[in-house]
Order: sequence, then structure tokens, then C-alpha cells
Amino acid sequence: MVETAGCCGLLQACCHRHDPQTYIIQGEFEIDRSPWFSLCASGLSVVVRLYSQDNKDPTTRKGIKSENAYVMKGKELERKKHEVLSMKVPAKVIKFKLKFEVTRDFGIPGAFVVENRDKKHEFFLKSVTLHYIKHPIYPITKTRFKRIFFSDQLYRPNKTPQGLVELRKKELQKLQDPRRKGEWNPWDQIYDYDVYNNLGDPENGRLYDRPVLGGSTKFPYPRRLKTGHPNCQRDHSRESGPASCFQFYVPPDERMSDEKLQELKNNFVEALIRFLAPESTLQHLWDRECPDFVTKVAHFFVPKAAISKKDVRFIRSIIDFCRKLKLPSSHGGPSRSVSDPSGEQDIFEDIIGFYADKEVEDIFDSDKQRLEKLVPKEILNQVVATLALKRQHVSAQLPSIIAEDKVAWAEDKEFGRQMLAGTNPVRIRHLKAIEANRAFILDHHYLEQFLTMINGKGVCAYATRTILIAPDLSSVTLQPVGIELSLPGDSPRLVLPQDTLLWEFAKFHVSSNDAAYHQLVSHWLHTHAVVEPFIIATRRRLSVMHPIHRILDPHFEDTLHINALARAIFLNAGGILETLLFTGEYSMELSSHLYKEWRFDKQALPEDLLERGMAKRRVRDEVVSGPMEQVGTDKSSNKAATGAEQTMFEVDAEVELVLEDYPYAKDGIEIWTAIETWVTEYCSVFYHNNNDVKEDEEIQEWWNEVKTRGHKDRNEGWYDINTFESLVKALATLIWITSGLHAAVNFRQYGYGEEEVYKEVNIMKFVEEMLPDKFQMKLALAVMDLLSRHTSDEIYLGQTSPQKEWPLIEGHDSIIQKKFKEFGENLEAIERNIKERNKEYLLMNRWGYAKIPYKLLYPDTSKSMRPTSKEKGKHHPEKTDINERGIPNSISV
Repeated sequence: MVETAGCCGLLQACCHRHDPQTYIIQGEFEIDRSPWFSLCASGLSVVVRLYSQDNKDPTTRKGIKSENAYVMKGKELERKKHEVLSMKVPAKVIKFKLKFEVTRDFGIPGAFVVENRDKKHEFFLKSVTLHYIKHPIYPITKTRFKRIFFSDQLYRPNKTPQGLVELRKKELQKLQDPRRKGEWNPWDQIYDYDVYNNLGDPENGRLYDRPVLGGSTKFPYPRRLKTGHPNCQRDHSRESGPASCFQFYVPPDERMSDEKLQELKNNFVEALIRFLAPESTLQHLWDRECPDFVTKVAHFFVPKAAISKKDVRFIRSIIDFCRKLKLPSSHGGPSRSVSDPSGEQDIFEDIIGFYADKEVEDIFDSDKQRLEKLVPKEILNQVVATLALKRQHVSAQLPSIIAEDKVAWAEDKEFGRQMLAGTNPVRIRHLKAIEANRAFILDHHYLEQFLTMINGKGVCAYATRTILIAPDLSSVTLQPVGIELSLPGDSPRLVLPQDTLLWEFAKFHVSSNDAAYHQLVSHWLHTHAVVEPFIIATRRRLSVMHPIHRILDPHFEDTLHINALARAIFLNAGGILETLLFTGEYSMELSSHLYKEWRFDKQALPEDLLERGMAKRRVRDEVVSGPMEQVGTDKSSNKAATGAEQTMFEVDAEVELVLEDYPYAKDGIEIWTAIETWVTEYCSVFYHNNNDVKEDEEIQEWWNEVKTRGHKDRNEGWYDINTFESLVKALATLIWITSGLHAAVNFRQYGYGEEEVYKEVNIMKFVEEMLPDKFQMKLALAVMDLLSRHTSDEIYLGQTSPQKEWPLIEGHDSIIQKKFKEFGENLEAIERNIKERNKEYLLMNRWGYAKIPYKLLYPDTSKSMRPTSKEKGKHHPEKTDINERGIPNSISV
């Protein structure tokens, strides 16, 4: 029998004297998301056994074990069947009480083993932990192992109770050993590394062949989770995929819940219907306002008895045809619609129409054929089935970029502002010693070496460098003053604002380049991809009893599953990103090329800002004070301070921003500081000096595996974790990447989605061959809608699961609870700070010409925030935005 470990269950330390030589320990277990018939069928099939954490069995070297206890038996089984069958709606969670008989020297329970002997059914054991984790218990005939669940107490390796030492080691050994060869099953709990050899599909021909990313100097890349799927028949170095992208192997504990997965599917279906289904031609606006208009007009000229309903429908169809008829333009230009006086106006109104309230009908056959190659079959079938039932009434929230002013996006200052507060605020750099330190650059010149291949596919792309000037370094927007366009083998061309038409052409190329960099690097590579090896190493090298495993776990939730879906739908050969981005089939090669620049030691926000020249080290004896920040002397000064009217967050900032009005950096530094303070306080409970860190063998093995296996292709940018400070920095960096950074680069895509479409339409006269067609435009909007939505069960930074509180930790419970509460209070104060800054209209980069407040780094603690004295008594309606709702704990979309 093989035993693996997971998180704790719910054990009550209630001991009752049963025999002079034994105790009875009562346990309460909750079974979740399990069909009632499988529970009733289980009966004696589900066996539970406890292990002591204090005393070892000299024979097995494991903790002393209890006698077996059964979930249900005899009369209790019959009673439970009757109880469940009598329910009108079967309960989602069913509780069971068990009794364990143990010897007097058993001590405190430290772990329990669950064995499911039923041959058909699995069930889910609900754990009482911070995250409301559900652990599937598959039949032992499938898994061939029993599952061990440790109690909530956390220990560094050398502090593990004697009775749990061997179980702790065995747990990690099983997770480190793949065990199985061949295709893996849903119940296998396997964590191993692999290269990106599953993006292409050589079985479908050379068009779908893609290079293997990772394991070479030419194509370096972070490692992904190994899936065990068989290799392709034509090329054994490539991995084949399953029949459905929803059948990719993901370890049971890493899978998102069925409810969340279904919600994501539904969001995708709704987005496709909203943007790709054509408006119904059966009834137009004029007809809806006066449904019997045609009938009345006909009856005015013809007696009622002389005209039938069929005749009325025929007349209506003629009117509809005439409305859509295209007439030649009076000046010899493109044709225009009868109902629209301006062809150009018609284009923009068509785009606005993507978001209008409308009734839609079945998707065009041509669009359906294209979708068959892009979206999973299950999704497309659901779209078709939904539209087949009846015409759907749909509407979409107007993107922020045009909600106030539909042409504000075209302003040069709005163009510059987005480098600091748009979807990709992490690429701009400071050009020192130029124009009195007021010059900045957005550099996409790395594209030049790819342009021969990209433009060889019928695209007309340029590498770009954009120079922007800040009139001063206070509250002003950046002004673009020059754009360099370059092609391989040609001399670069500098375009200036006075070259009116050419200037718009150049800005279009900058936006296209920045959009590709944002999706492939800032979003996918620098958050999703680089974090995956850390998750795998954490599961393999840090026991669930380890305090560092516990603090990282909520920030890794659902990421492995969402990454597997991304590789199957978005990043694959011929997939959605290759279809939408001008980089096409070379998209992931470009991502691999830019991984060569990635360094872990530059991912902490202060280090990133320093590296890009957007901040400078703060001199500690320099007193800097402002309405929202105050310099202190140590991390303890980073806390919420209560004022007369509101709570503010005082920051002992490591850096000083070059541009004070840089919303991403200004808000981000406060979030970063709160995270770092929380991590420092948490780690200080378990580590009292540098030696404690050096001697933690699991931490050292974890960090070594991340460097030598997970990120094997990047030898630079790593520091040793041999001090308390280095441990805190590494953990804070990981939490920042998975929370604040991902929120900043992901959740504004929909809000700015319209701008990209407008720019593409506006540039039609220049590069028609580079423009997406209408299908691609609508698909892009549907994808941005999907990616920008938060799921209903999202857990945000600083908020515990709504089901359970942070688990009590023996000896440390009051300290951990207190520090975590302070973390939440700090985030509440930060949100107030951000809201106050967003009220200052002089901070132009927070609003800009498009009037879009910067809300991406709202922690969204507002649901639990107490109102200030000024806010009391006022009604605050629920938010209706589909995005910008807060900072999720993890990369789960």
C-alpha cells in the first residue's frame, strides 16, 4: 500500500475513557460534493485510521496507529440512508461522527489515513483549513494507496513530532517519484517537470508543427507540469494531447472545482454569443418600437380582407433588404448603406454595435467553421445548442476607454498615459541623462530579428522604439515625441507628431507591438509560466506541515489547471493567440526569446522599478512625508494608522518613484509593502535567526529544485536562501507575482479592448493587409471579456475563505491570527488611499482623457471595510463592473 499526504481533516480532541488500557477519540468528518447513493453504497468500504504525532511504533517507525473506524455501518448506515432519501434536495455536505480506539500512550493525533475500498465511487473529503480545500478520495482499487491527512499544526522539518517524522518523509518521497509509466489517470497524484513539447500538432501536418520550448539554448523556457500523455507517432519528442482539452492530466488536489470550471465554460459561451452571434434579422429597431407598422401602412392602401399575414411578412422582407442595400458613394469612394449617411461613421457605429442590446440568432456558418478550429468542441456545441433553443437577448458593458468619450483614445497624451496606467504598465523605462531626466522609452526593437519570418506571412509589421517626454516629473502625462520604425536590413525611420498621418500609422504599430508583448510576456510568461515550476517544487519538496507550504498554498490555487487549459486553447498551434496576434505562429518563439531577459531577483516590485529606472533607492536619513505615505525605520512601521476621518497606510518605502503620478507603481508599492510586512511577521513565528533558515532542509531542497529543474534554462538572477531576509524576499516576490502583478496585467484587458479595435479601423487606409477581419475583432473582444471576468468564488488578497478562518496553529494561533488581521487592515487602508488619490483630478494619469480611474490594485476589501464617518448613512450600490474588482489571491483565470 502506498500512502500520500494532504491537508488536515476535522478532528475533535475529545477523549473518553472506554477501557482502562484504551481511549476513545471522537472524530467528525464532512463529505462534500458526493452523490448520496455513492455514500450509502460505501458503508464499510470507507476506512479511517489515526496516527499519533507524539509516540512511534518501534516496529514501523511511524506514529502509533488507532484501530480502524468506518464511516458507516449497521444501523447507522440504514439510518443515514433513510435520512438522505427523505430529503427533498440531497444535502451537499454530509457529516459523520467516528470513534477511534487508541492505546493510552497514543498521545495527540497528528495524521489520519483514509482508505476507500469501494470499487466504483470516489467521494470528496472537505478539510477544515484556510482555503476550504476538497480532497478526492478515489477507490483504492484505482489508486493503490491510502491518503494521509496531517493535522493543522505546522512544523519546520527538525521540529516535527517523532510520530510523524517517517510519515512526513514518505509523503514527500511519493510525490517526488512519478511511479507510473504511460498515460496517467485522474486519481494519480503526480508532480513532475516537462518541457513545452505539447503546443504543436505535427500529426496534422507541418502547418501545425512548433518547436519544443525549454531544454535548449535556442528556445529556453520555464518547465510545465508533466502530464503523462503519450508521444506523437510521427515525432516522439512531442507529446500528443487528449481528445478534449478538458481531459488534460492535472493532479486531483490542483483541479478547480466542478462549479468553477463550469462557470468558466459558461462565461466563454456567453462571451462568444454576445460578440459573435449576428443580430437577428427578423425584427429591427423600428419594427420593435411599432410592431404593426407594416400592417397599418398596408391596410391604409388595401382593405384588410385583401392582404394576408404572409403578404405583410413579404413586404417587411423587402424593407429589410432595402435597408441593407449598399449604394455607390457620391465621391467615388467605398459604398455606403442606405440607412447610414457616412461610410466611415458606419464602421465606428458597427463597432459600438458589438456592445448594444440586441437579439441574436445562430452564428454564420463561415464563423462556425472558423470557431471549430479555435474553441473546444464542448464550448461550440453549447453555443450552438443555446442559440438553437431561442433567439437570445444579449448586451455587453461598454468598455471604459469609450464610455465617457469614444475618441479620447486617439489623444497623444492618452497614448502616453497608458504606458503608466494601461494594460501593460511594466515595459516603460527611464532614459537617464536625457532632457534633464525627463525622457522615457517604450522599446519593442527586439521584434526586428523576427520580422523577416512574421512579414513573410503577409503581415506588415515594424519594430518600434517610442520616446516620451514628461514636461516635469510631477502630476503630468507623458507626451510621445518620436517613434522609430525599423525593418531588418533597412535604416530606421524616425516619425514625428507633425507627420500627421504617418504619426497615426506609427502609433498603431507601437500599440500592436505592445499588445503582443503584453499577452505573450507581461501576462503569460511573467506570471502564469514562471510561477508553474514554483508550484510543482512546492508540492514535491515542502510538506503540507511546512509553514512555507501553508503561506504559499492560497496563492497557487487553480494555477496548474488554468495553465493546462491555456496551453490547450490559447497558446497551441493555430489557437486563439496565434489567430489574434500579428506574431502568428512565431508567438511562443518570441515569448521564449524574451525569457532570456527574465531574472527572479528583478521580479520584486521595488527591484523591477529600479531596473527600469522608474525609481531610485531612498536615502534612509532623508525624511519624506506626504498625505499617503510616511517613512519609518523598519517593517513594523508599515501599518494602518487611524486618523480622525479615515485610516491611512504608512509606508516605509524602499524606493522613491521618478514619476510620482505612476498609478501602477504608486499603488503597487503600497501593496508590495503590505505583503512583505505580512510575510515578515509570519516567518518570524517559525524562524528566529538565519541558522533556522539555513538548516531547513526542505526549504533548501525546494529552492535548489526550482533553480536546477523548474527554471533550469535560466542560470542568472538567483540568490541563495540562507538568511531570514532572503527567505522573506523570495516569498513576498512570489505572492506579489501571483496577486498584484497578475491583477495589474490581466483585468483591464476588456476595459481597453475597444481602443485596439478603433486603432485598427482608423489605420485601414495604411495597412489593410495587417488588419483583422470582423470575425477576429469580435473574437478578440469575446476573449478579453472572458479573461477580464472574476469568478464568483474568487478569494481576494487579505481575505480568508468565506467558509473557514485561518487555521489555528498550536502555540502560535493568537500571533498568526493577529498578524493576518493586521494584514487585512493594512489592505483596507491602502484601498482608502487609492480611492483618495483617484479623487485628485490633478493626477492626470489616474484618469486621463478617457476618464478611467485606476482601480486595478484595489484590494477589494470594501465588502468588509467599515465606512468612515463621512460615508456613514450613505447608500453604496454593489459594483457592476465585470472587471477591476480586486486582487485575487492566485492566478486562477
